[in-house]
Amino acid sequence: MMLSRSAFSLFWMARYLERAESQARLLDMSLTMALIDVPEDRVEQLSVPLLVSGATETFYQFHQQITPQNLLDFLVLDERHQSSLFSMIRNARDNALHVRGNLSADVWESVNQAWLDMKELRKQGITESNASQVFDWVRERSHMFRGAAYGTLLRNDAFHFLRLGTLMERADTTARVLDIRYVMAMKTMDENSTQSFFEWTAVLHSLAAFEAYQNTYGHELEPMKVAELLILNPDLPRSLRSCLKDIALLLEEIEGETGRRSRRAASSLAANLRYGDKEYIAERGLHEYLVDFLDRIEGITSQIRNDFMGWK
Repeated sequence: MMLSRSAFSLFWMARYLERAESQARLLDMSLTMALIDVPEDRVEQLSVPLLVSGATETFYQFHQQITPQNLLDFLVLDERHQSSLFSMIRNARDNALHVRGNLSADVWESVNQAWLDMKELRKQGITESNASQVFDWVRERSHMFRGAAYGTLLRNDAFHFLRLGTLMERADTTARVLDIRYVMAMKTMDENSTQSFFEWTAVLHSLAAFEAYQNTYGHELEPMKVAELLILNPDLPRSLRSCLKDIALLLEEIEGETGRRSRRAASSLAANLRYGDKEYIAERGLHEYLVDFLDRIEGITSQIRNDFMGWK
């Protein structure tokens, strides 16, 4: 059985890098939507990354209003809080340092180089004109990390905890983004067909699922089909069902007798998603469904900490 401290560091190293990639996608889409939206709705578009990260209150401690530049300064390079890309990559590197012996040279270098590059970026600064390049860089570093992990790590408990961190963060983010952006998209359904199309496109692009939607359903965007794809599709990497299926399987692979409660909770939620359908989600209400999911995924995270990381 892996030491609890090592399990904790591997889990959070991967989780911070996944969170950084998700935030880069959210920021990129929010800035794009703010450019094409009417002026009175631009603040709402720019607020999405703050709402997903739960950092709205902290933002207003440092800035009086939400502007593109203030948002970039706060969510990319500000080291004074944990919601910035700078803090996420720093935290990922700190955790990687604690478990250097469990990582291959390629995995360590992918994380360490991301931190070195981020420090250099902070010296140069970020503006609206170079923001897209920065977001592309964050996504590339995240992909390099996952590629190095898949290609070079033993399939032992270190790999399992690393993957758990990625998937727990991914499931949490998908639910939060879908909940927030779905409400925004529904507002435009009866008002402006062009704006509605852009809103639904934003939902899918924020979760790297636009091409998957087109391949599955065609070019016409329908609300419940978007929800069905992001919640119940077993083949979409960021769907809730796909994440929970892999989380349950990974927990079964971890050695030792501990973890029964984590396995039971994850398997139960995975079964609910496997046998769920869009009619049930629509009847219950998407918001209520996603709030319940987020409560349950947080419960699984807490149980993993209790079972494997020495937290009570």
